[in-house]
Amino acid sequence: MSVPRVPSPAATPAMPAPAIPAEPASPAPLLAVRLKPSFRLAAILGTAHFAAIGLLWPLMVPPGIKLAGSAMLAASLVLYWRHHIARRSRRSILGFELTEDMHCILETKEGNIACMILGSSFVAPYLTVLELKPLESPEESTGSSVTKPREWRGWWRNHRKHFSRSLVILPDAIDAEAFRQLRVLLRWKWKDPD
Repeated sequence: MSVPRVPSPAATPAMPAPAIPAEPASPAPLLAVRLKPSFRLAAILGTAHFAAIGLLWPLMVPPGIKLAGSAMLAASLVLYWRHHIARRSRRSILGFELTEDMHCILETKEGNIACMILGSSFVAPYLTVLELKPLESPEESTGSSVTKPREWRGWWRNHRKHFSRSLVILPDAIDAEAFRQLRVLLRWKWKDPD
């Protein structure tokens, strides 16, 4: 019985390894934060809306106006609740990252948006408000500012992500250490671009 002969590694020609395209290494963010529902913000929003409804009823105006005002305030509470507390609306900010050059990348259900932090931002131990302006203008992303009449709905969706945004962060909305790091970065590393 003959044994099959296995060629030695030196005898076989070397096959070149398949070329794998190298992906550019994205720098790690300075801080990556996933936002949680803030019970303090929920209490503030609820108290403010219900107080406004309560102050509306003693006024000497027709009952129809009181009902309409109450309905609008209740609708406002629902919209702000969905957007800022439950984070269920399409434009809700789910998380963010601060990059090395102190730009903020917002994570929304519509996609990521790179923003510049404005000088009107507020930093304190009890509250941080980030005023953010998107880096890319609508004309840069679409190529032109002229749209056809039938593209109105698409135009609005493409352009509304370029509006300035405010991100309200209370201490219970993120991890305590992340909140401390955010405040330190905003106070000492960030410089107002103006």
